[in-house]
Amino acid sequence: MERITSMRFTSAKERYYHFQKTYSDIYHRIPLGMVASYLGITQETLSRIRAEK
Repeated sequence: MERITSMRFTSAKERYYHFQKTYSDIYHRIPLGMVASYLGITQETLSRIRAEK
């Protein structure tokens, strides 16, 4: 239920940062395409968010 609410009311950047904090132990082992799919964003959007750091 939390994930569905997150999809509707938070930005892609906020979802990504929350994902990083929540799954910090496995974050670096998951392909970016799967992360983008889980967050409900495109790989291009995920790349833009990651490039801002």
